[in-house]
Amino acid sequence: TTTALSSSSSPASRLRNLCLTSRKTSSAIALPGVHDALSAIIFAESGADALFLSGFGVTASRLGSPDAGLLTQTEMEDATKCVVSALSLSSSSQSPPPLLMVDGDTGYGGAANIRRTIRGLACAGAAAVTIEDQTFPKRCTYAAGTGVSTVPRSESMSRINAAIAAREEAKNIDGNDILLVARTDCRLERGLEEVIERCKTYEALGADIVYAENLQSRQEYEALRSSLKGETLTMLAQLQLYPNDEDEKRRIQGAPYTIDDVGDMGYDLALFGVTGLQSAVGALQGVAREFFANKGVVTSRDDNTEIVRTMASFEEVKRVVGFPKLDEFESRYYHD
Repeated sequence: TTTALSSSSSPASRLRNLCLTSRKTSSAIALPGVHDALSAIIFAESGADALFLSGFGVTASRLGSPDAGLLTQTEMEDATKCVVSALSLSSSSQSPPPLLMVDGDTGYGGAANIRRTIRGLACAGAAAVTIEDQTFPKRCTYAAGTGVSTVPRSESMSRINAAIAAREEAKNIDGNDILLVARTDCRLERGLEEVIERCKTYEALGADIVYAENLQSRQEYEALRSSLKGETLTMLAQLQLYPNDEDEKRRIQGAPYTIDDVGDMGYDLALFGVTGLQSAVGALQGVAREFFANKGVVTSRDDNTEIVRTMASFEEVKRVVGFPKLDEFESRYYHD
């Protein structure tokens, strides 16, 4: 029989402890979004304590498609395994790998699908998984706006109850601890009052972390946080905006919030879910334009000949993907 996991070194326990430790300084934990193993390694190198494997990002990088319910449970589980493995291989005993929260969407179906999703991602090494209350096929909340459709509160409660049961099975039967993140996307469809009621319900049911997507102002985020128990772990999600996105900036007052802002509002995790994807798309677009404009030659320089790091050197690519570590490992066992 499998012994239930009780070690404080499990990814779930480490993420929980990381949140509690950060609370002592009123700090939020930065949670950058990644979309594959390579993007995860790069953020890990820059000091990330935790990462978010985005359903939007995985759908885009793996399928080249929009986040509209097209990605399957097995594809997301496979992506999780790849990211967890890559982070582990690139880390050291002195520097443990970042913890991974995974986007579980709606759980990919009914109660049995949710069960399979939770236990599969726990087995894959995820520290936490999100389950949301959208109808199927789901849509990215920020992309769909008022087009987002959510299930009735009673049905969302059933989803969270199924996820909690699966979380306990993962721990007690499989020996894999995982945190459940209960998410609501109902703000634009049903209003702030319903957001608060759903989050309070998820809290009461036993979710480990609670969060709401796409609230419309700092005041709304503060109202939600003050409605929940002080000990409840919470998350605030955002997109990276640009100065010329005036309409978007007016719509979400005061955004984007810094990690310090998020901590000041009482939230534990500051999620920027598609930061890695936005960066990859921007860099690839720039290089692609230069490639064809210069007949295949990419200089990675601007008009003032100052280096613009749109493209890494081949030596840097080799280092990032781990050739030096691989060579060092093999040299211990194979000699000319």
